[in-house]
Amino acid sequence: MSNGVGGVPLARDRRATLLTTERRSEEMTASYSSRGSGRPSVPILLHSGDVEEATAGVGQVFHPHELTRVAPVSRFEADLKAVATGPLVAGQIRYNSNSDLFCPSIEGYHVNIPLSGRLLSESNGEHTVVEENSAVVYQTGSDARILTPPNSRLNMFAMKLDRVAVHTALQDLLGRQVCGPVRIHGGLDLTGVDGSAWRTLVLNTYQSQIIGSMMVNPMLAEPLAYSIVVGLLSLTEHQYADDLATPAALTAPATIRHAVEFINAHAALPLTPADIAREVGLSVRALQRGFREFMDATPMEYLRGVRMKRAHEDLVCGRHDAETVAGVAARWGFYHYGRFSRDYRQMYGVSPSRTLRYG
Repeated sequence: MSNGVGGVPLARDRRATLLTTERRSEEMTASYSSRGSGRPSVPILLHSGDVEEATAGVGQVFHPHELTRVAPVSRFEADLKAVATGPLVAGQIRYNSNSDLFCPSIEGYHVNIPLSGRLLSESNGEHTVVEENSAVVYQTGSDARILTPPNSRLNMFAMKLDRVAVHTALQDLLGRQVCGPVRIHGGLDLTGVDGSAWRTLVLNTYQSQIIGSMMVNPMLAEPLAYSIVVGLLSLTEHQYADDLATPAALTAPATIRHAVEFINAHAALPLTPADIAREVGLSVRALQRGFREFMDATPMEYLRGVRMKRAHEDLVCGRHDAETVAGVAARWGFYHYGRFSRDYRQMYGVSPSRTLRYG
């Protein structure tokens, strides 16, 4: 990994321009720390045998709606397993009956993915057939009608996205303000490489949070939620899609130096590409291109390298009877011990436990 930009060593004295006062550094630390200081996401579980109770419960988690048709069954049952993480609410909705539902108005943005069979979607006059390898997206303010085909049950994954979070992510990507709702709606094919990867990210993140894994930690959950929003914006057709597909302008080396020094000075904070881009006045896409051009790495790869170096320094200086490898790794954002140990050995040629014991 390069330690300079365009062959020019990084200027150490530029750190003074980034951290002009001790107060600025303390304010930044407090701001970033508060982002991940919320309580871990707690699963939202609902099981009901009453149609009205089930409708009200699911509507409170997602959007107010009504079941317009419930086929006769010996005993009606509804199940919801959901989790809220920052700007996202995700969950599995299952009815044991052949049911249709209608939502008069979507708040924010919404995605449905069938988990078995297929669904028929109607929204603002648009008709979409949705299967397990596809999704349907609804924009803010639109209506939504879900029709379950005969001889099947309503069983789908639903995800509600906060309007402000979607607009903020889009502005980060474009590097400018956006006005009005993003016209993002209709069917979404998830069979391609990118679509399949996004579906896997969405469902795996949800499943890991439902079972209470480390992914409920806000420090991990919130960057994942941001990635899910960015992925959706990148996959769908909307009025900004052509702008997102246009290559970002080349960034000046000095701006990337600024970004590198910002990362080095704040590696202990839960930085995202958007945080770094905002600090140096770039769009996320321009930041990504600049790092590829001058650092031969993405911003997150560079950040990971810095954190690995800091973890190594702590292990070298640490006392094996007072520190643990897992504790040092977690301090620098490495929560998967096995992966950290493997990457550390690849970089330094020894295990982290050996470094801690012998320096």
